[in-house]
Amino acid sequence: MTSETGAAEFEAAIKELQRIVELLERDDLELDEALSLFEIGVTHLRTANTLLGEAKGRIEELIEAASGDLNAIPLDLPADDSEMGDV
Repeated sequence: MTSETGAAEFEAAIKELQRIVELLERDDLELDEALSLFEIGVTHLRTANTLLGEAKGRIEELIEAASGDLNAIPLDLPADDSEMGDV
């Protein structure tokens, strides 16, 4: 997968997560529909998380290649969803 494809897929997953959250916040949502949306949301969240992990690995490889050293520089990613902002 190219980085452009991964970025587009990540953006699409985040946009869909935002849409699902808006739907889940409605007062008129039936329980079965809410559960279905939640399951779909979890799938999109996993996709976004996987893509972030791939990007992290790619950045570490690029940093390693540029320096010529074998030291990967770890990226500081949020530990939980509360630090991800309005996702």
